[in-house]
Amino acid sequence: MAEDHSDHEHPSVLKRLHGTLMVVAWLFFNSLGITVARYFKKTWTNKQYFGVPVWSFYHRIYMIACWALTCAAIICIFIDLEGFEAHAHGVVGLATFALAFVQPFVGLLRPPQQQAQSAIRILHGLLGHAVYILAVTNMFLGVGMEVAQISSVMYGLLGGALAIHVLAHAAFNVLEYLSRRKGSELDVNKDASFSRWRKTTLMVQMITLYAFTIANVVFVWRG
Repeated sequence: MAEDHSDHEHPSVLKRLHGTLMVVAWLFFNSLGITVARYFKKTWTNKQYFGVPVWSFYHRIYMIACWALTCAAIICIFIDLEGFEAHAHGVVGLATFALAFVQPFVGLLRPPQQQAQSAIRILHGLLGHAVYILAVTNMFLGVGMEVAQISSVMYGLLGGALAIHVLAHAAFNVLEYLSRRKGSELDVNKDASFSRWRKTTLMVQMITLYAFTIANVVFVWRG
């Protein structure tokens, strides 16, 4: 049975925009950005876009989109609320935004020492996964807020998008394991083994995440 929100004031357009932008940023762009950075360094090895490896180009595009949409979402909610509200969703959201804001700048750090470069790469990767977890967790918190007036069905839709993210990582790890068992390619300009399967899996991930993202956005607006 549909939930009755008739006794409550409907969420403002800015609140709905906030939710929409966050859903698109993190369920779609961030998930894909993590994937290409983690699993596609040995794919499209003989190609470059604008002087950078293809995986790096896509990673930057996805993460810049995520960063920009997140900033826009924060601006929307601060304008709507005329400030900050100290509840669970607000606190976790602010922490998520702070970490997400600095994340691309961490990725741009290029210290001269090799050991420091390795540490920065590890930090950048760990921070990326941590912020994704915070962002998705905060979406669940947001759905539970009375002021949001969102159907509990969206819990399942968020869970579905998260499941796709996890299953994709599992599939890519299996492909990575199989590629390592087969052995390294002698030609550094040749894609690693199972490249076609990686590309196919990425396409499946992209299509399913797109579907879940659209479904979540629909529920943000319909309540």
